[in-house]
Amino acid sequence: MRRRLAVALAAAAVASLAVAPAAADDDDGFLGKARLRLAVDDCPAPPALDEAAMAARFTEHYNRGAVVYLQGDYQGAIGEFVAAYCLIPKASLLRDIAQAYERSVRYELAVAYLERFVRGTEDATERRNAASRVQVLSGLRSTIRVATEPANAVVTVRNLQGVRGSAVANTDDVIELPAGDYTMTIELPNYQPVETALTLGIGQPYSYSYRLVPRTGRLRVQTVPGDARIVVDDRIAGVGAFDGEVALGRHRVEVDRAGWIPGTRSVEVTDHASTDVSVELDRPPASGRWLAVTSAAALTGYLAGTVTVFSQDAGTTGGTSVAGVAVGGVLGYLLIPPDIRQSTASLLATTAVAGLLDGLQLGALLERTDNVTNTMAAGGAVLGAAAGALVVRKYDLTDGEAALVNSGLLWGSTSGVLFTQVFGGGDRTALAITAAGVNVGLVAGAVLAKRYPVSRRRAVYIDLAGAAGLIAGLAIQNAAQASGTGNNNESRAHFTLGGMAVGLGLGVFLTRNQDATVLRVKAPTASPTVTPVWDGGGGRGLVVGIGGAL
Repeated sequence: MRRRLAVALAAAAVASLAVAPAAADDDDGFLGKARLRLAVDDCPAPPALDEAAMAARFTEHYNRGAVVYLQGDYQGAIGEFVAAYCLIPKASLLRDIAQAYERSVRYELAVAYLERFVRGTEDATERRNAASRVQVLSGLRSTIRVATEPANAVVTVRNLQGVRGSAVANTDDVIELPAGDYTMTIELPNYQPVETALTLGIGQPYSYSYRLVPRTGRLRVQTVPGDARIVVDDRIAGVGAFDGEVALGRHRVEVDRAGWIPGTRSVEVTDHASTDVSVELDRPPASGRWLAVTSAAALTGYLAGTVTVFSQDAGTTGGTSVAGVAVGGVLGYLLIPPDIRQSTASLLATTAVAGLLDGLQLGALLERTDNVTNTMAAGGAVLGAAAGALVVRKYDLTDGEAALVNSGLLWGSTSGVLFTQVFGGGDRTALAITAAGVNVGLVAGAVLAKRYPVSRRRAVYIDLAGAAGLIAGLAIQNAAQASGTGNNNESRAHFTLGGMAVGLGLGVFLTRNQDATVLRVKAPTASPTVTPVWDGGGGRGLVVGIGGAL
């Protein structure tokens, strides 16, 4: 029993002695790092040569390797040195192979061969020098450069110790790191981040290129009218409505339909909630050609009549005026473009009328004769039309803005006439007050049009309310006159002015929701209701009321 145990222990000792060199060769000095497989570990079986022939072949390979090394063929030198080592494994050849790998910028293999040389050489000085070279080469840093599409993503490299470096993609920024294992993260707002594992060698340049995938959010588009075409970023997205995923960020939404004015919106899509867009198209501005032609005919006829008024012949003046109307109408039809806007034609007519009224009043103030008054009225109309042309050329007026200017002229002129009854005075005072009303009303209408955009329909409703208030004021004055009070012109003017002011104020208030559809807000609605009811005795009746919703 003791003999068998001694034999087993002896066998185990022999086995351990046989394995020890291999274990020593596998130890590369780095914990947790696998040793590179070297070419000298896979040498073929040595040829059956005597010692002299083996030495001669060794010398042949070594000398050839030294020559090609000097010629810069480092890969060829490595092959010759490895062949020589496989014939006669001299430790110095490991250092030569390491130098060839270092010259070819393959530092991992250079370090591996130098480490093998350190373990194989017996010269302490050479071992120390080689170990120092290993330390220098192992400290060489690798560089990381990243390009992304789109550009300028933020690149961050980290390991277990935290962030080790960062840079901006598509720039000259590089990240320099020692060899090891890392995690690289690439981030750009509104794009999905990229994360990848890196294993960096020693002193190597690394370049990476990535096409980033955009993050998406929900975009919903609704149009009025419901069959309008929707284009998102130059791509047709649907008709009437769109509900889908798009990349995060700012997008251009275009909506168009034949016969409507195209609409464009710029929207920001986020990933927190769906982005809802409502686009309501407007009808093209109404053509004001016939209004412009009629105004041109009237102005031309008035100017023609003014030229002949000095003849003191009513027949000649009337005929010339009729001819002027005809010529003005024909020329206006031929020269005025068909697509002239309603607002343009309306403003030109308004300014011409305002100039005519100013000319009439100024002529009446300066001279009592009809010739001078008519001439100044004609000149004022021309100047007013010219001023209107300059305004519409500089400013893009809407129909509602032009309507407010018209309303200002209408109610300013009316107020001026009524105030002449309130303040009394002579003819010159009345003319001055009327002229002031005309011009103040025109300026007030222009200021309101600039500050408060309204639709033409709302302006018409306000004018109707003002007219209704004026009539109501007259009616109240007539009732007061019938009762024995308020029987003079001043009293009539007071009631009329008050009714007009109340009517205009009510018109503004009652039509405050008239343009609410532009803001996607519903105005209050009301409708009559008739409900049948029965009493306890079986009688039947009807309850009439008004129902609606806010």
